[in-house]
Amino acid sequence: MKSKKDVRKTHLLDRSLIDKDSDIINCLGTIDEANSFIGLARVFAKNSEVKTTLEKMQHKMFKAGLELVSDNRMGEDDYEEIISIISEFEKSVKRPSGFILLEKNESGAFLSVARAVVRRAEREAISLQKKGKTSIWLVEWLNKLSYLLYLMVLKEIEDYEKIEFVKK
Repeated sequence: MKSKKDVRKTHLLDRSLIDKDSDIINCLGTIDEANSFIGLARVFAKNSEVKTTLEKMQHKMFKAGLELVSDNRMGEDDYEEIISIISEFEKSVKRPSGFILLEKNESGAFLSVARAVVRRAEREAISLQKKGKTSIWLVEWLNKLSYLLYLMVLKEIEDYEKIEFVKK
């Protein structure tokens, strides 16, 4: 029996069809996955600044995903905004001198997973950017988002100096 609709394809915003296993849809799926983990981390976050920033980043992730399916692009203003947020977090977070286990509590664990997924989205966006399918600003923004998520993990975990350092 032949299907009336090709379920192997999906629509972009302009209603054009694209294969569901295309590099664009793969990256979009990774951005959606990262956004879901950011939302999960937001639910469990204890620090109000982290909660507020995660919500803001979720809205920005919609813009990041929109870049993949439309002419709407991330820009220098998005990059400068995240740099400013990072700067504020850097002032209030003590960074460890070595590798530590960050997954001390639920919020730290969810933020760590979100960071890993954002890093995968960044790698996929790099591939798209090399093919001229996305902007360098999206790549740069995702790179900075992963660092911001790391800073938020540090802010969320308590007494992280007591966390066991990973042996070299």
